[in-house]
Amino acid sequence: MAGLLRLTARWSLAAIFVTSGIDLIQDPEARTRRAAEALPGMPPIPAIGQVHGAAMAVAGTTFGLGILPVASAAVLAASLVPNTYVGHPFWKEDDPKARKGQRIHFLKNLGLFGGLVFEVLETKARKHR
Repeated sequence: MAGLLRLTARWSLAAIFVTSGIDLIQDPEARTRRAAEALPGMPPIPAIGQVHGAAMAVAGTTFGLGILPVASAAVLAASLVPNTYVGHPFWKEDDPKARKGQRIHFLKNLGLFGGLVFEVLETKARKHR
């Protein structure tokens, strides 16, 4: 039973990364351009977005399947840092509704980050018991 719950929890956490990664692979232009505008020195090359998307899709899949869960969770957590900064800068929004929407997505990503870090720590601790 615990194994089924762990698998369900992993896939629940992984699903957004797999789907977002595939979306980014298929349509990288707008998000790559937005990232280049927000991150000084980053060139607006769509292949950069596609590589980022592939990393999310692959790490999400391996995480969901329990293959190298610590490494997969670490890659996913690392991918959230630029995604959250570039994609949900609520502090730049003047419109209160837009600010609230971006803040919700920012905090959602923060929760995903926390879940991934928890998985890394819990998996390592379980191995040392």
